[in-house]
Amino acid sequence: MIEVSQKVNQIFDGVDEQQGDMLAELITWCDMNTGSTNYAGLMQLSEVLLAKLSVFGEAEFVSLPDRVVVNDQGEEVSFQSPPIVRLVLEREHKPSVLLVGHYDTVYDKEHAFQICTDLSNGLINGPGIADLKGGLSVMFKALECLQSAGLLDEIGIEVLLNPDEEIGSPCSGAYLVERAKYHDVGLIFEPSLPDGTLVGERKGSGNFTVRVNGKAAHAGRDIESGRNALVHLTKLFNEINELHGQKDGLTVNIASIQGGGALNVVPDLAVGRFNCRIESNNDIAWLEEQLALMTSEYNSVEGYQVALFGGITRRPKPLTKANQNLQNFITETGNLLGIDVAYRATGGVCDGNNLSQSGLPNVDTLGVRGGDIHSINEYMVIDSLAERTKFVALILMRMAQGEFDFIRDSEKLNKA
Repeated sequence: MIEVSQKVNQIFDGVDEQQGDMLAELITWCDMNTGSTNYAGLMQLSEVLLAKLSVFGEAEFVSLPDRVVVNDQGEEVSFQSPPIVRLVLEREHKPSVLLVGHYDTVYDKEHAFQICTDLSNGLINGPGIADLKGGLSVMFKALECLQSAGLLDEIGIEVLLNPDEEIGSPCSGAYLVERAKYHDVGLIFEPSLPDGTLVGERKGSGNFTVRVNGKAAHAGRDIESGRNALVHLTKLFNEINELHGQKDGLTVNIASIQGGGALNVVPDLAVGRFNCRIESNNDIAWLEEQLALMTSEYNSVEGYQVALFGGITRRPKPLTKANQNLQNFITETGNLLGIDVAYRATGGVCDGNNLSQSGLPNVDTLGVRGGDIHSINEYMVIDSLAERTKFVALILMRMAQGEFDFIRDSEKLNKA
């Protein structure tokens, strides 16, 4: 039976002793606002993370394209994107692991939730404390453990920290998909569930915006000459909503409609947004075709211009042979530390979907244990900082020592 060596146990004793320091550093990160649209705050933290990664090698910033969105006025506007923070430790003829985390949060700089609060029951409340800044702390300390064990040179490592995961990785997603082609396994540091359960299969997700231009007119004197953009969009959205459930696991959420103004004016502009979740890659083309046909039909009505923006940004992450192989290994590794590992499917998405798109097996909830994410009640189980650090470190150590059978769902590319 495989056992954890005395040397590794000594390293792990050190992790337990350093948990307080990890927490103190983590609090400083969480008290720094990094909402996905707060460019200045994201740049501030990116510099901190670059310095942290530079301990292991020559870390760098990877520039990303601007983020383009359709605003509530129907205008396409662009925003500068912060960079990916990247570290590459190449090890020729050795397996390689892609480590991924994000440093943005859902809480913008005007949000009321800005600082951490000790809940005095082994929990701490804070913006991004679980999702995902606690996971960054785990990642960095696990790399320290790998280095202390003398194994950092025995496995290839690439770290990618992106600034836009919470809004669907619109700028970084393509880069993640590309880099996933060059590795054997992916580990992502999203939080696990409070009891430590990990996520296995994931649905795919897409965000869409529809802009409808009509014609303004006086609602009393000349309403018949107007073209009501709000009404036109509402009719279209009713049809789009009927797609819900037409394929197994397909959900449609009509999320918002903006437009109109004075009550005596026919609205000439409406902007609506919706999200789709999809269970099978085979159904994506069907969904895209249905949306295109509906948009085209409404665009053909005299007096209206209808445009559809967006698409499926994250494809489903199914339970493949390679993913099952990785999950089994992680379960076995958890058992060595007395951690019971369970998996469950979810409709939620993350960058694990992006890595899966390139055929890279990955487990994407190896961060801290926590809950109530995306709310002012977000919390982390404090002891999970050390617990998850040791868990991830042992996964990496065993991989570096040849204890894992690396298989992929598609061929790995040989050159970076």
